[in-house]
Amino acid sequence: MTLLCLLNRGGAARGLRSTSHASSTICCGRHNVNINPTPTAARESQLRLNFTNTYPRYFATASQPLHTMGSVDKPSLAGIDLPIIKLDTTLTELFRRASPQNASTRLGMVFCGVNSGVDLNPDFPRNTKYLYQDSPFNTVPRKELTRKNHDLRKSLAMKYLSLIPQRDAFIAGPSPVIMFNMNQSPATVAHDREEATTTLSVLDPSQRPNLVFCPGPSKIPMKEYGIDKITYKIVADGLESYPLTHSLETHWILNSKAGLARSGLPTPRCDIISIKGYPPASPRSCCDACRADKRSNDLTFIPESCSGPSGQWVKTESAKVLSAISSRPVPFVLKNQQVFGGAGTWVVTTQEQKDDLLSDFSSPDGPLRKLLSQVTPENHHMDPAAVVISDMVSNPIGDYGLTFFVNEDGEPVFLAASEQMIDGNNAWVGSTIVYSRQEALYEKFQALMSRTAEFVAKHGYVGPVGIDVLETGTEGETETHCGERTKFHIVDLNVRTSGSLALPLLKGHFTQRGLDCASSFGITVKGGREEFVRKWRREFEEGRMFVLSWYEDREEGASIADVVVGAENEEGLQGMIERVREGSEEVVF
Repeated sequence: MTLLCLLNRGGAARGLRSTSHASSTICCGRHNVNINPTPTAARESQLRLNFTNTYPRYFATASQPLHTMGSVDKPSLAGIDLPIIKLDTTLTELFRRASPQNASTRLGMVFCGVNSGVDLNPDFPRNTKYLYQDSPFNTVPRKELTRKNHDLRKSLAMKYLSLIPQRDAFIAGPSPVIMFNMNQSPATVAHDREEATTTLSVLDPSQRPNLVFCPGPSKIPMKEYGIDKITYKIVADGLESYPLTHSLETHWILNSKAGLARSGLPTPRCDIISIKGYPPASPRSCCDACRADKRSNDLTFIPESCSGPSGQWVKTESAKVLSAISSRPVPFVLKNQQVFGGAGTWVVTTQEQKDDLLSDFSSPDGPLRKLLSQVTPENHHMDPAAVVISDMVSNPIGDYGLTFFVNEDGEPVFLAASEQMIDGNNAWVGSTIVYSRQEALYEKFQALMSRTAEFVAKHGYVGPVGIDVLETGTEGETETHCGERTKFHIVDLNVRTSGSLALPLLKGHFTQRGLDCASSFGITVKGGREEFVRKWRREFEEGRMFVLSWYEDREEGASIADVVVGAENEEGLQGMIERVREGSEEVVF
């Protein structure tokens, strides 16, 4: 098993797009944009980010001292002189601008990932209410989704509790960022902190976040760190008891595939196969087969051998989904309701692929039965097991990823428009952003961005948003779900931070060094951070390469990481990426 590869690629072998651990590229050009609307026609233009502005600190001073990043002002390894990185702005500053009347509210930021298949550790249980289908949930045999599977849990925890949070903490700014430990052994607690603080020590001291480590979501020290509210990337069940910037349920629905279909935004025509109700009996009261399964397995599951009412319910609802797939002509795209890490999306272009999909979904241990088994009286109203089957966009001529920040009044702050890249498996592998084209792309997508921002803002959301857009050559070439004739089709809506969000905020860092392009991408390497930095010493000292997130598994002698590289032009950047990847060894965890 190449488990680390499975996690990094997020099930991309069948996914339309993986958002978790791939490359994103920015080419920095000559355009600066202004964060304030022009004085003419009050709302004629959207807010756009002036990366050269310096904003006042967003959050109020804590009522008692925070644990800070440390006293290192200039990061270095022995004999290596690492430059300080100054971001053009931070999430802290963007939040302050988005809601000036709440500028005194002290936000704590939670950037961890979650899953519904297995507990990450004793203090971070799997989600049972707000379901997410990541790659392990969909592909790992159900009997392996257990607390005894230490390798799987460790690999997930490395990614969800350290790698992803570090990446977003890098752009958080001087705010409390809540991090959760892999486990509570003294050595691991110290290692978790060391990895995160080393990554973030390259930032200008004024932009370093205040890291708050704790065991799990139920043990966040709000009062101790003077935190008023929590803002978050992904919904974790354990956050329900805290004061939040927006509703967990609303956030989950906004990010759901059915939520996009029902939004009124232009998205390809689709059918939503909803699930009616929930299993009518608990595992303990259903039948002998369910009781035996519950005693021997961690993940709630209604086995094929169930002879009780829950088994009949699964058969009825499964038949409805399988019938919808079977009757749908190819090509089409099928998506689970709520996914994370690029899993849960199947692009079906041939009858053979359709047959494989039907085989997977009808399997006694397949993703459909696993998902239906997780529907409960507490979550069924959100329709978490629904399946969305949509038309494919015909003859797309452009594939873009827009990132922007939504203000309280519904105005978007444009950050960047990237041009997407996909591989032979239709999986997202990167984005290229050319800054000399940003002004034109901003004008092209201004109206769509504004509509999307207005939609999420009316549901109470303030924060970063990403949308993936396919462009066709003529209006109406692909039918939209809302009946609108358009060239632009939103195929994914991510109401959260994106993996490439750091890149627009690094424009100044790179252009000051004469570097027009930058990219962030994931690597797996033997050894630790220091060996990697020494191998690429010149690039690190010149500021054309740095670590965005890093976690070393010292037991295995290997690491997973996100790195950022810069180059003078696109050709040079691609060469740099290839050299780094060729020099990184594939590691099996």
